[in-house]
Amino acid sequence: MAIWSVHCGEGRMRYSIRNATASQIRQVGGKDIKETRVAIFATLTEEQVAKLKASGCIVEKVGEVKPTVLPPAPVAAKPVYSPVELIYAAGINQIRELTIPPLYGEGFNVAVVGSGIRSTHEQIGGRVVYQKNYTTDPHKDGLDHDTGVASIVLTVVPNCNILDMKVLDSKGYGTEEQVVLALDDLISLHEAQSEFSPHVINLSLGGPDTGNPDEPMRAICREAINRGIFVFASAGNGGPTSGTVTSPACEGYVFAVGSIDPILSDDRIVSFVASDFSSRGPTKENLVKPDSIFFGRDIVMASSASDTATVAKSGTSFSAPFASGAAVLFLEGEKYWGGQPPPAWWFMISPGVVPYPMTPEGLLDVFMPLVSVKPEGEPLGKDNSYGYGLPYGPLVLQYLGIRPAVDISTFLAGIMVVGMLGMIMVPMAKGFK
Repeated sequence: MAIWSVHCGEGRMRYSIRNATASQIRQVGGKDIKETRVAIFATLTEEQVAKLKASGCIVEKVGEVKPTVLPPAPVAAKPVYSPVELIYAAGINQIRELTIPPLYGEGFNVAVVGSGIRSTHEQIGGRVVYQKNYTTDPHKDGLDHDTGVASIVLTVVPNCNILDMKVLDSKGYGTEEQVVLALDDLISLHEAQSEFSPHVINLSLGGPDTGNPDEPMRAICREAINRGIFVFASAGNGGPTSGTVTSPACEGYVFAVGSIDPILSDDRIVSFVASDFSSRGPTKENLVKPDSIFFGRDIVMASSASDTATVAKSGTSFSAPFASGAAVLFLEGEKYWGGQPPPAWWFMISPGVVPYPMTPEGLLDVFMPLVSVKPEGEPLGKDNSYGYGLPYGPLVLQYLGIRPAVDISTFLAGIMVVGMLGMIMVPMAKGFK
């Protein structure tokens, strides 16, 4: 990932090195060496790079990443929708109310990897429980970006905890090294079974997709996913051009989230269209992306300008946290059975269709096609504009065998179910609450 490169002065640059040891790098004179699970980062001269390559090491320049709200210019926005309004429009609130007490994300940790968070904002409500800064900037949201991202997560699951991992400076730039270090530390928290162990990671940022699956940023995402951590990333704002999904959203089981413009009637979504700015697939490796779409246009969210300020923004940076929050709802639902397999109707058409416990792979490959919808006329299954489509709360309830609170047939007049859910009915759950 070397579209942009990080200069360190005196002919030195920042590199990621694989197939090497820290000792090897020190022997050639490398400076500021940092080790992670997927690569070692160091400052090297061209001569030192040549020596490492001659010994069989893979050496690549460290690339920069930036939040997908920025390239090539900020996406225009006006104050139209609140996150609460959009949650109700998509029926997410109905999923929340499946249990008593309701599903509010209690005990779950969402890592927001980005520009930092104004933790004192009234919409954040003291939910930031862990902070770490990987930049040289003060630990605050000088970009006014991830304060809004965190506020959207907390609108979906207001009782979850937020881990604030700052990897972007006040101008919106960071390096893939900083992202890798942040995720490496999150994995360490998970392995230590820390109280701050992340259940979900939100990456509202990206860099170019070079088609190289061994890039450190993609590799560290796989390490997290292999441990059962759910990783969500904004697809990018390069649309409507195809082949514009950014990294790490281009990684197979990183849940890539695109953006839609909703069409509402009586506070209920009746149709939607992919936002013109939302990046389209395929990836350089010809994977179909994004995986899903959520709301990303004209959203009023928390601003880092003050503890009460709000701002309207658009971009896939702000559709990703809707998906991250929705994943917590599902994981919290599983938790109600105390680690025991839930009743058959919780997942089922027939036993074993959806894995228990839910995995990142199961969420994408099995569950999403069953509960997602698209506008009429779009391809069935997964496509490079909508992914599987928009997860719709009442369809999740129908999947569980619970009578939705709205007339789905009216809703489906302009929208089609991606999978065969409309043909599936299971017995009404008894004693669920």
